[in-house]
Order: sequence, then C-alpha cells, then structure tokens
Amino acid sequence: MKGSQSRGPADSNSAKDKPATANTKESSGSGVTLSGLLNVLDGFYAPTGVLFVMTTNHVEKLDEALLRPGRIDYKLYLGQASDYQKMELYRRFFSEAQESEAREFVEATRADETMAEFQGRLLALEQGEGSLETAASDQKIVA
Repeated sequence: MKGSQSRGPADSNSAKDKPATANTKESSGSGVTLSGLLNVLDGFYAPTGVLFVMTTNHVEKLDEALLRPGRIDYKLYLGQASDYQKMELYRRFFSEAQESEAREFVEATRADETMAEFQGRLLALEQGEGSLETAASDQKIVA
C-alpha cells in the first residue's frame, strides 16, 4: 500500500476490535504477557539509560526468566516491618492520633509482617472498612 492510499471500511475489523482468544494472555484481563514484559526490559526496542524498579511480596512466584542475571542486577530484601515503622506509618495516616493509640493498633495487627500488609490494613481503616476491634479479631484468627 502506498503512502497516499488510505484504508477503507475493511479496517473496522482490526485486531483491537477482535475478542482475545483463549490462547492469549490478554484474555486474563491484564493485557500483559511475560514475553511482552521481557521485551520491554531487554528486547530490541528496549530503552537505554532507564532504571527499572520491580517490587514483589512473593519473589518465589516470579518466572526464572524475569530473575536471570543481567535482567535483575541488584536485589534488596526489605524484610519485616518493625513496630516503630508501623507506628510512624499509623501516625502519618492519622496525624491527630496519640502514640498510645498507634501502639495499640500495632499490637492488634501483629500478623501484618510487611509494610504493604500493614498499609493495606490502614487504608481499610481510613476508608471506614475496619476498626481496632476487627484488627484484633483478625489477629486472633491468624494466631
């Protein structure tokens, strides 16, 4: 097709209008495949001079192709959150809260080991979906 020619109505059946088939990852809803992610990271058209930061709470669930040397150059394990970190995060969410209130909430949510888990609990509390009582009862179930 020459540059001066335009496509006609047949263009309405383009790939974006077709439903995803069962053998594509796009049917899962995310639209991202492992192959596509790897191509972005180090494929032919991968950007140069770009730093990618990847985070996960479950490194054991990641594909080995994603973790191979040269793709992941530096790994940093952050570990469990300390009580002090949790109390500081609580007080950032609820600036009017007393230290004793923060300490009580941290004690009630002892099962939340990572900052991501604890932050999820704080977001639920902030949105009115949780309370100190539900955090304490969740703790009893987990323990």
